[in-house]
Amino acid sequence: MAGRQPLLEDFYVVRRRAEELGEGDRSWVLNGLRGVGKTVLLNELLSQVSDRGWITAKVEAGASASLSVSLSQALVRGMRTATGRHPEPRLKRLLGVFKAFSVTVDPTGAVALGIDVDPVRGVADSGRFADDLAALFEVLGETARDLRIGVLILIDELQEATPEELRALNTAVHHLGQADRPLPLTFVGAGLPSLPAQLAEATSYAERLYDHRPIRLLSEQASQDALTVPARERGVDWASDGLAAAIATARGYPYFLQSVGKHVWNNARRSPIDVEDVELGLVDARREVDDGLYRSRWERATPAQRDLLGALAGIGAEGPATVAEIAKAMGKPRTSDISAARDELIKKGLVYAPGRGLLAFTVPGMHDFINRQP
Repeated sequence: MAGRQPLLEDFYVVRRRAEELGEGDRSWVLNGLRGVGKTVLLNELLSQVSDRGWITAKVEAGASASLSVSLSQALVRGMRTATGRHPEPRLKRLLGVFKAFSVTVDPTGAVALGIDVDPVRGVADSGRFADDLAALFEVLGETARDLRIGVLILIDELQEATPEELRALNTAVHHLGQADRPLPLTFVGAGLPSLPAQLAEATSYAERLYDHRPIRLLSEQASQDALTVPARERGVDWASDGLAAAIATARGYPYFLQSVGKHVWNNARRSPIDVEDVELGLVDARREVDDGLYRSRWERATPAQRDLLGALAGIGAEGPATVAEIAKAMGKPRTSDISAARDELIKKGLVYAPGRGLLAFTVPGMHDFINRQP
């Protein structure tokens, strides 16, 4: 959690507001590149409320099932946990509404809530996902307020949701915010940097609907904390030259920083960890990150797509490049000549469009890996 304390402190306020005032706040959207810790943050938020009686659900968009079915199945677990912690009579309406919702979105699925309950007809069972999700969120929030708890809905990889699913989410979250006293239901979605634009394309009001939280690379101080604090807790220090070398190599990328910390620790001979220990550990860390993160993405690309990736990497910056620059580097007279490769790479999640006419890697350091290939 190095460098993420401000976000966790803000969530503490959300949690206290739900439990003490029975009120909610704006829902969040976490967006950032691959490997910066978005999923870890979702799991941390979940752990903070799981033992406080909250009703929770965490799903991943774009999996084998539709978002409606995945969310319904995850909420079954949340509902079953709630029935063991809260008085049954105060949950009965929610369970009836949820059963009607679940049967509507997944008629083939069995809903086992731990107690016998009949579906509540006429609420969250219209068959229109946007309307039904909004109605379910409302009943969830009302029940949570009555129980002095909150509801936390987490959706990872949200950029993989369909436009219709994003529209339904926007509708449900928008409906929650219309009350004079917001209900204590918090939705947190996480995805690539393109996610805010995708949500806005689904419904125009999404730009002001969410509290957008970019999850960026770590600062030098946060990177230093990530390496030194756990070591110090175990009686080990870092020499200044070794620490500087590790931080300079990882460049604030949490995934790489974690690998560097692990392999330097495994190779270190004694305390303090010096630059020789770091040099040895970096060989193993580079191999792990190359094989576990970069190489699989590179090998998924076709030769034509690799040409585009190579041109993007050759421009030489972590930041975005224009499609015109990439086409020129590939020797193509028109930007339309690379449209097919561009679109397929976006679908594969290797690149994204941070703005009109721009393209960038979804994984930090990908350009360095590609430039090291034969």
